[in-house]
Amino acid sequence: MINELLHVIREEARLVEDFLKLLDRQRDKQVANDLSGLNEVTRQQQLKLLESQRLGRRREQLIVAIKEAHGVDGDITVARLLELADKDQSARLLDLRDAILNLNDSIARARNTNTMLLNRSREYINRTMAMLARLSSPETTHDHSGGAAGDRVTLAVDRRI
Repeated sequence: MINELLHVIREEARLVEDFLKLLDRQRDKQVANDLSGLNEVTRQQQLKLLESQRLGRRREQLIVAIKEAHGVDGDITVARLLELADKDQSARLLDLRDAILNLNDSIARARNTNTMLLNRSREYINRTMAMLARLSSPETTHDHSGGAAGDRVTLAVDRRI
């Protein structure tokens, strides 16, 4: 059972790696303003999430079976699992734990970057919309003597996008 649990955990680690790659692709699609590509990446992320849920349920089933087989009360932690495993299984479990922790940190950084990019895009859109709104109803400005100045509004729009 422990070997099967290690297999499931290894598959979960592979899934996390795949998800990290998808986050990188998501960032690239956001930067390129590729909406159809972004939708495809989101669909793939949803599929990975479903697979992760399936593996998570299987892992929980195996943990319950291991607890029953070894008469363990309470939660099964990595430390407890190490006590139940043989030397080879323990080494693989520690390697998997380290790999998953590193991947988790990488995913957190990628998500933060993607969130920042989305927020910047929203801010840019809001600023652009505010500038465009001022074109249709310019504000009255005053010159240095306090009199009303002309209704001139300077607007710069990057049309390369």
